[in-house]
Amino acid sequence: MISQNLWKFLTSLRVTVVLLVLSTLLVFLGTLAQVHEGLWEAQERWFKSYLVFRRAGDVWWVPPVFVGGYTIGFSLLINLVAAHIKRFQLSWKKVGIHLTHAGIVLLLLGQLVTDMFSRESFMRFDLGEGQTLAYSEAHREVELVATGETGPDGREKVVSFTGKALRRKVPLQATDLPFEVRVAEFGENCEVLSHAAIQEAATQLLTALGTMEAKYSQLEVLPGEAEKSVDNQGRLAVWKDALAAVGEKDKDIVAAATRVVADPVRGDKLREELKKRFKAQMLGAFQKMPPMQMANDRMRAMRYVGGELSAGRAVEPGSLPASSSQGAGQNALVLPRPEVRGMDQQNTPFAKVELFAKGASLGVWVVSPWLNLQEITVDGKAFKLGLRNERYYQPFSLKLVKTTHEVYPGTDIPKNFQSRLLLENTAALEKREVDISMNNPLRYGGLTFYQHQMGRTEPTGGKGTSALQVVRNPGWITPYLGCAIVSFGMLWQFLYHLVGFLSKPRSAKPGTVPTV
Repeated sequence: MISQNLWKFLTSLRVTVVLLVLSTLLVFLGTLAQVHEGLWEAQERWFKSYLVFRRAGDVWWVPPVFVGGYTIGFSLLINLVAAHIKRFQLSWKKVGIHLTHAGIVLLLLGQLVTDMFSRESFMRFDLGEGQTLAYSEAHREVELVATGETGPDGREKVVSFTGKALRRKVPLQATDLPFEVRVAEFGENCEVLSHAAIQEAATQLLTALGTMEAKYSQLEVLPGEAEKSVDNQGRLAVWKDALAAVGEKDKDIVAAATRVVADPVRGDKLREELKKRFKAQMLGAFQKMPPMQMANDRMRAMRYVGGELSAGRAVEPGSLPASSSQGAGQNALVLPRPEVRGMDQQNTPFAKVELFAKGASLGVWVVSPWLNLQEITVDGKAFKLGLRNERYYQPFSLKLVKTTHEVYPGTDIPKNFQSRLLLENTAALEKREVDISMNNPLRYGGLTFYQHQMGRTEPTGGKGTSALQVVRNPGWITPYLGCAIVSFGMLWQFLYHLVGFLSKPRSAKPGTVPTV
């Protein structure tokens, strides 16, 4: 039995007010946190948690401890249900209040179901029109997959292990696999560079640095080089800093260089300053690459080599370390990177796994979405192993038939993004074409498909590509039902009191004599 004091506390209106104030503060702080942490991280930390603890690097206004969204939500739900039970009266006068409370409870429960069971994924038709997909991919979760023999239906068997199992580093086994997988290392984000790309980048950068060294090896060429740099802002800044380092502050860098060259001691110092600063400028440029260029393997290798040379570490093309003893990692370098949380950022995890068959080690492989599936032979049977975004297979398929990409004239503002797809479900004997546009999603099989992105396989021309956001939300109907019940309850309460007021007999006006 619940004690009287506890029951009084659970049904207290003061508790309701305190919880509403805390929820207002939570919304305010969580909204501010989105500026520094990103939308996804702020939602996970502030609204999908029980307690929020201050972390190193947080801004000054983050409290040491604060209640999270789950704590406030559950507390409001308990308080509301308890108060409703305590004050429940079965009468027409209270029907509106009961309906309003029921609607609010349904809204709270619906939000909880959405947070716990909803799932967002993507269908990417990267190969363009004509591609068929029967699965969607998670945006942040990964899975370790091993493909092997084909089954009775002629389809290749796929054994997968979730990213949660990889993070726990538990031994992974399956009856369809003749080997055991043991996770030696797992990282949330990484960058994978092939030895060939690093060697090519190192050769190009070292050649460029050698050319620059030779350019400034003779004093007599310095005035001419200074004159060539007058119209280049980047080179002009380097020249001004180098001249200032040798005591020259004249804005005319050509005249200043001529004076410095006349003194061999100052001239040699100027040459060294120019070499040092131009080298730092050249290598630093690769550390400031825009995100679009980072998709290019060559540019990423340039950034890595530039960072190594800037730190004073030599890059020997013939002695690059291997990331694994087997597979693609033998000729690649895996560089762990900090985990990112922004909505427009994506982590690329990696894992180093060791395979065991009959108790004997088969070696260590490195797997990552950066790498393709790698071939493994065990007991004469061929398998493929790799890490990819987690896939959610569906009993139906979608084929991209046509894409429509329209923008307003003279701008890049989308006017109409539309994908025509062929929906085929053999089990239901269903085959039809559907259109999905920005404001016209497809609802099918408990999923909702939204138009997310569009593009082309080539910068100019090529096939049209499309990406769909796929949402599974078992509680999608609860907000509509909850709002409808709350609205009906408030309307009932208003009309009940209005009818009661209008039906009351009107009293005679003061000063009038009743008629007999």
